[in-house]
Amino acid sequence: MKRGLLCLLIFISLASLKPVYAAEELDQESLQGVESVLEEQGSDISYTQIVKKLISGDIKGSIQYLWEKLSGDVFSALVVHKDFLKQMLTAAIIAALFKSLSDAFFQGSAGNAGFYVTYMVFIMLMTNSFYFLDETARDFISMMIDYMKGMITAYSIAIVSASGITTSTAIYEFFLMVIYGISLLTKHFIFPMIKVMFVLKIVNHISEEEHFSRLCAALEKGASLLMKGFLSLVLGVQMIQSMILPAVDSLKNTALEKGISSIPGIGGGLNTVMTTLIGSAVVIKNCIGAAGILILFVLVIPPLLQIAGVVVSYMAAGILLQPISDRRITGAIDAVIKSGKLMLQMIITITALFILSVALIAFSTNVNYYAG
Repeated sequence: MKRGLLCLLIFISLASLKPVYAAEELDQESLQGVESVLEEQGSDISYTQIVKKLISGDIKGSIQYLWEKLSGDVFSALVVHKDFLKQMLTAAIIAALFKSLSDAFFQGSAGNAGFYVTYMVFIMLMTNSFYFLDETARDFISMMIDYMKGMITAYSIAIVSASGITTSTAIYEFFLMVIYGISLLTKHFIFPMIKVMFVLKIVNHISEEEHFSRLCAALEKGASLLMKGFLSLVLGVQMIQSMILPAVDSLKNTALEKGISSIPGIGGGLNTVMTTLIGSAVVIKNCIGAAGILILFVLVIPPLLQIAGVVVSYMAAGILLQPISDRRITGAIDAVIKSGKLMLQMIITITALFILSVALIAFSTNVNYYAG
């Protein structure tokens, strides 16, 4: 009897140490994919360190740590926008002088030649800006895909302990499909539509009469609807999965817990140990998800500021140019503004998709702990 009681105490002691061991194992192995993505991006943020801070309850310290890493990126993004604004203001002054001289001293073809020279200068500036926007958005999408791959690997492993293998497998497969969908949607639809719209808007304002305004509006509306539809579809499927799969795993675990608790003598103690293990797994899972969301904010703010800064610079240039320049030039400036807004919408949509999906999974997979 004493020997059996001693074995039971040893079992309970070893079981109580398992959550700590699991956290160390996640830090070194399952979180390595996210760490490698951050290293490739040139970031010195430690995903493992953020998870450890959150597990210990140091939320304020985690946010402060990330803010220190973010402040330098914000400053560098604002410096880039100063250059764009200087270019646009210089071009605005040249355009105003050129137009005034052309209207005062030249007529007919000579005046039109002055407009086309000015328009060519703006085309060069706008093309340079558009390529900057396109490169920034593409780099973000590529980074986001790699980050989601690493993040979902660590998250799925944590879900196995907190909820069950059925939910974990389904979530991992679903996120792989989402990643493929994001790549397909952006590469073959969104980016080509934005490029075509940009070129058509420039061509549309060469002559006095607009010929492609409706086509440009249709492309803009189509790209926006594609992004909204993709977000709604993914979240809808994710919600259905979150309603069914965790409940299936919870039913299996509840049956196991009832069976263990019915063991005479040691059933109550084993059930307590099992509840503690599930609670530790839920804490680790939620901290991994929360760390992924917090770091995502740090990664997404610099490209957002860069693209938004270019858009605001062109909007300011358009405001300054409208009283003194040809309306076709101010109309052509909308090519960069509309393109930048669509890229901002794309980045925000993908970011919101990731955050809402992780939050939905986190809440739904806590059912085992609350049921226990």
